Amino acid sequence: MKLALFGGSFDPPHLGHLAFARFALQALAPDRLLWLPAGRQWQKPDQMMAAPRHRVNMLERLTAGEPRFAVDERELHRRGPSFTSDTLREFAAEHPGAELMFLIGQDQYARLPTWYRVEIVTELATLVVVPRAGEAVVTPPGLGAHRLQVLQMPDVPLSSTAVRQAIARGEDVGPMVGAEVASYIASHRLYEKKP
Repeated sequence: MKLALFGGSFDPPHLGHLAFARFALQALAPDRLLWLPAGRQWQKPDQMMAAPRHRVNMLERLTAGEPRFAVDERELHRRGPSFTSDTLREFAAEHPGAELMFLIGQDQYARLPTWYRVEIVTELATLVVVPRAGEAVVTPPGLGAHRLQVLQMPDVPLSSTAVRQAIARGEDVGPMVGAEVASYIASHRLYEKKP
């Protein structure tokens, strides 16, 4: 069995995330691609995020229609900080012999040596990195031996920060997140600028 794991805040999820995941389905041919919305991020303890139920509901709307996609909520229900090493250990125990692939952006890859128990992450999963347009993937110093696969895909210049800023300005974010997610955000008044 081949499992691709895609973690992140997804606050909100956007069409760039979806493009990455669809590209990974084609390039890696996993049996499943699991979206892992983060719980409490230990490296960003003060970051305020939309409530977990909102992020899950938005992900379900974004990923509807692709049977190999699923949203896994384990990190949202974990007490204390959310560590990727713990998540990968759980998957390895639940699916003995499965090939685990962890999807990661180039920015996260560059910071990987600062992650908690990163040696467990690199032992249990192949790191699948998408570089920024025109940039080479450089292994960060101090990371140690690991399996790496680089996916060259068309650049999708979107970020959750840009989506939140556009919403705060009162702009239509449908082209950034898709109609279903945009409708959900509007109906729950997420990310609106507080008076």
